[in-house]
Amino acid sequence: MVSIMIASTDADYYLLLSHILSEAGFVVSFASSVAEVVQLSQEINPAAILLDCRPGDPLAIKACLELKDEAATFGIRRVALIAPGAEQQYLDLMKAGIDESFVRPITPGKLLDFLAELAGRPAGLRHRRAGQAGLRYADIDIDLDRHRVSRNGRVIHLGPIEFRMLRHLVEHAGQICSRDALIQAAWPQGRYVDRKTVNVHIGRLRQVLGQSGGDVIRTIRSAGYILEAPDPLPDEPRNG
Repeated sequence: MVSIMIASTDADYYLLLSHILSEAGFVVSFASSVAEVVQLSQEINPAAILLDCRPGDPLAIKACLELKDEAATFGIRRVALIAPGAEQQYLDLMKAGIDESFVRPITPGKLLDFLAELAGRPAGLRHRRAGQAGLRYADIDIDLDRHRVSRNGRVIHLGPIEFRMLRHLVEHAGQICSRDALIQAAWPQGRYVDRKTVNVHIGRLRQVLGQSGGDVIRTIRSAGYILEAPDPLPDEPRNG
């Protein structure tokens, strides 16, 4: 069975997240300090460590730095779950050696798909129907063979650049996609593209997608873009 560690100073958030992961068949452990993260990582060698990143809480960044500096834990995947209000820590997390990051709220399915792929299990995002390869995110369907996009059953007409951008965003749903990554995905290799050009095409993509539903592309300041997650995993348990 695949072991996943949750590092958080919030026991309620751990209980919520651990229940979801346990139901999906993962073995879950908990650490609430940097020292516990490093010690347990050396003992159980988890497939990934989910670092709860909250405003004013240095646990995620400090733990990431310690894990990167230890030979026994260097290869463990470090995943930041960035709470609302803590988005400005993204660059510090990148410098600290984070492997992946998700901005909350995030659907349980997106997180489980990512962990399943990490563990070598089949993920639910990519599908094949009637011999056609495709991607699905919420109410958006992408036919990769025919280069067609639909939302809520309505066909959406995209140019090749917007199509490749949307494909990259869907393939990395729940993760921050930098402008540089979108340039690599959407334009031929070796072609120079200004980052401001990405903003223009994202604006067009938002406009076209918005005609068949709400805006699903969220801007992360100084970092890039992320697909908003419908039916989010709540950040805190709610009473009543």
